[in-house]
Amino acid sequence: MAVSTSIPEPSRSTEVARLELVQFAKDASLDKVFHRACELSAEALHVERVSVWLFLDDHSVLRCSNLYERSRNEHSRGAVLHAADFPRYFDALKIRKALPAEVAATEPWAAELAATYLLPLGITSILNAGIFSDGALIGVVCHEHVGPPREWTTEARDFAGSVADLLAGRIQSAEVRELRAAFLMQQRRLADQDKIAALSRLASGVAHDFRNLLTVFLCTGESLCQRSDLPPSVRADARTIVAAAERGMALATDLAEFARPGERPPTVMDLADATAELLPMLRKIVGARHTLEMSRAAAIGNVLFDKTQYTRLLLNLVVNAREAMPKGGVIGIRLTSVKLSKNRNYSGPFVLLEVTDRGCGMDEATRQRVFEPFFTTKAKGTGLGLAIVKQIVERAGGRIRIESEPEQGTTFRVLIPRIGTKKGGSYELTLTKELREPVSI
Repeated sequence: MAVSTSIPEPSRSTEVARLELVQFAKDASLDKVFHRACELSAEALHVERVSVWLFLDDHSVLRCSNLYERSRNEHSRGAVLHAADFPRYFDALKIRKALPAEVAATEPWAAELAATYLLPLGITSILNAGIFSDGALIGVVCHEHVGPPREWTTEARDFAGSVADLLAGRIQSAEVRELRAAFLMQQRRLADQDKIAALSRLASGVAHDFRNLLTVFLCTGESLCQRSDLPPSVRADARTIVAAAERGMALATDLAEFARPGERPPTVMDLADATAELLPMLRKIVGARHTLEMSRAAAIGNVLFDKTQYTRLLLNLVVNAREAMPKGGVIGIRLTSVKLSKNRNYSGPFVLLEVTDRGCGMDEATRQRVFEPFFTTKAKGTGLGLAIVKQIVERAGGRIRIESEPEQGTTFRVLIPRIGTKKGGSYELTLTKELREPVSI
């Protein structure tokens, strides 16, 4: 009598998911592996959100490699968390076991995320598992439950840990080509960050000393302006000194902001709502000669951003548009949601902010240098406004690009990774040719 060698069917959904992930195409890219792992985990554990995050920049940043929202059957990527913003959470990830939280907002290691991330997205319970390679923590798999708090069973914890281990194995056995490309990209990123860090340290020191010196000029100049015993020509010269010192103070402020791009953790926010709140202030700033027009999609989704930094970003872009049209004109602000698919390193749903003017425009040489610190085409410009904008955008995991031609106006396009959507939200798919092309900025 022959003995059956067939393997019995797994009896639980977690076992089925684990088996499928083990057998998933061995030659599949890491993107596809992360994509499928998040789907299988969400179905097996019946959670709304599952994501894979990997460390960058010497473990100072976590970047979302894939986020799956089960109710929408949709994937996104690109959001970032900085260790300096959430130190207790990052420390907790180093524990080599699954981290469950039935009521996440009350767990000491997860409480830092409560107000800025968990509560705005309706996340009540989380189950995290670290991804380790050769004993080193390289990422984390996050299971996020939306709805009434739930208890994580031993089976769920074991499953989360096994998925993290399977992903670690796939990362280790990734194609040499993928690893080489990732290594080169990381080397370029670190080189750029080293250069920016050195420049930031210099800017911080210069700003501090510069402000102290200018305070002397400013106080002395103001004192001379108020003296009635001095000739009018001397008081006029004093007013010139004061004006120059005030411009210097503005430069010192820009230097300080460049040196410290973000002092508060980001929060989940709707950029369209935030922009609408800022419109009255922006209209006063642009003045009567300029018209500010805003358009927005019905529902664009949420992003992870610091509201103060977003205010600074939008203000700089609007002021830049105003200065490009000294005689007046229309400044357009548009917010919508887009999906990018042509660039494997930058794909999925994003929130798109466009700021458009009909001013003098830029030639190719200017476009190539416009984000460089201290580069400016303005007589009284500091050359830091757009450098700060780029820094803010990249800190949020986004990208910024320019469309401009001489005498044809300029459009700044800011793309920020979507981190979630409001219940019942939908996308306005704006797939223009320019956005379909690989993002190389």
